[in-house]
Amino acid sequence: MIAVVWQFDVKPGKEQEFEQLYGVDGEWTAMNRHSRSYLGTSFLRDQNRSTRYVLIEYWSEMLVYEEHKSYRRDQFASLDKQRQTLVVSVEPLGLFTALDVPERAGPTWSRR
Repeated sequence: MIAVVWQFDVKPGKEQEFEQLYGVDGEWTAMNRHSRSYLGTSFLRDQNRSTRYVLIEYWSEMLVYEEHKSYRRDQFASLDKQRQTLVVSVEPLGLFTALDVPERAGPTWSRR
């Protein structure tokens, strides 16, 4: 299992719109649900700096993740345009091997 980790610095006043785009019912998460490899997302907001977020996406297979990005490149581009109106910066923090992840039962984590 892999974890793709991103940090976002959101424009002040755009936090709610950003949360709607990337949150459990947002377009970004909905797009990822089309892949059999997508397991869910952890979406975190910094308690000390309310405009900083960390997004961790869990995928079962790197190859399928890459195929998903390629297959949905137009949708990714459209959502990236939306994101650009909401954020100051985006920093990819890395691609990690998820070592200790809770067992998944029921809906994907992003639906809990």
